[in-house]
Amino acid sequence: MHVQPYIYSFVIIAFILYRRIKRSIGFQLFKTRRLFIRAILFSVIAVLLLINSAVHPISYLYDAIGIVGGIILLSYAQKHSQLEMRENLLYYRTHIWIESIVLLLFLSRFLYRFIQIMKIDPETQASYGKHFASDPLTMIVFFLLATYYIGYNLYIYGKGKKYLDMKPVS
Repeated sequence: MHVQPYIYSFVIIAFILYRRIKRSIGFQLFKTRRLFIRAILFSVIAVLLLINSAVHPISYLYDAIGIVGGIILLSYAQKHSQLEMRENLLYYRTHIWIESIVLLLFLSRFLYRFIQIMKIDPETQASYGKHFASDPLTMIVFFLLATYYIGYNLYIYGKGKKYLDMKPVS
């Protein structure tokens, strides 16, 4: 068994997770382009997965459960969002518990899928991606996170633009 590909994968994944955690906790710099691109990216992926769900129509139930969960999480995030000016730059954040729940959902599902892939025979790993769309829990978590991120990014985008428009130029 060659360990080197796993080390490279681990280093890349660790870096991605580090950046993800850093962006998820605490105040984040308000960048309209980043917020808008994230919302579009999640929307495109969600639409593609919804189209893919037609293969297994029961998947729409899991998609709907995730979307409803995402809307609930989004409503709490909107109530607890904060905007703050620091050195003429706008920052935003939501409640620490909402950030923690989103991060926990992402990390737990990511680690679970990573462990599942590591257990699979290397010869059958290529076909493993086909099972992603048919796994109910993965679809629920994905649509929960996608709905949350699409809604939250668009909400902060709009709220931040209004905040900057109302703020007098100093």
